[in-house]
Amino acid sequence: MIFRSGVFSRRAGISESQFNQHWQEVHGALASKMPGVHRYLQNHIRERLFEVSPFPDHPIGGISQQWFDDIEAMERCERSPEYAAVKRDIPNFQGAITILVLEGMPLFDIPAPGTAKLLVLSRAREPHLTLGAPGWRDALELQDAAPDFRCVQNLVVDRGHPVSANVPSGQVPIDAMAELWFEDESARQAWLSSDAGQRFVHEHPLVTPLAVYAVEEVRIV
Repeated sequence: MIFRSGVFSRRAGISESQFNQHWQEVHGALASKMPGVHRYLQNHIRERLFEVSPFPDHPIGGISQQWFDDIEAMERCERSPEYAAVKRDIPNFQGAITILVLEGMPLFDIPAPGTAKLLVLSRAREPHLTLGAPGWRDALELQDAAPDFRCVQNLVVDRGHPVSANVPSGQVPIDAMAELWFEDESARQAWLSSDAGQRFVHEHPLVTPLAVYAVEEVRIV
């Protein structure tokens, strides 16, 4: 299974609260009708914990995730009238948008992950990065003790599906997107400020960070 991620900026002239409300209530309702979508999540940024400066290509106001069986199922969806309705709504709240297709691999999965979510957007240190490359799990320092969080590492496998929706097509150079869920906000903060958390973000052997966001995960489908 793959997922399609929209990484997009906020349209000029609207507030962050207007952006988030439209995204969830209006755009989310339209996107929930798209065929072939197994799951659709919106990641609303609540805190910008790190961003490179200057940030490449365009700012990030939100990050969506839509799961499909495969790229062919995603392309069938892109030809549907429901997807056309979604595209017509994009200029109402979004600015530039970068579209990525990713595959994921759980690195550590606790039985009941919490709801405090962290997103780490990264660039590859070397070309031809794969999910099977050694170093992903070691970066979480699982040799000594298992951390109390869930982590899924997602790798970009396709960049060839830009949106034609009367907004700029972005090229934010993301190669990997790590998702980490913690029991609560204090656990997320404690891990990120720890030596292990800082090494995972800033000294990872395979990737280097572009941004780290504390997000509210909203499930639409």
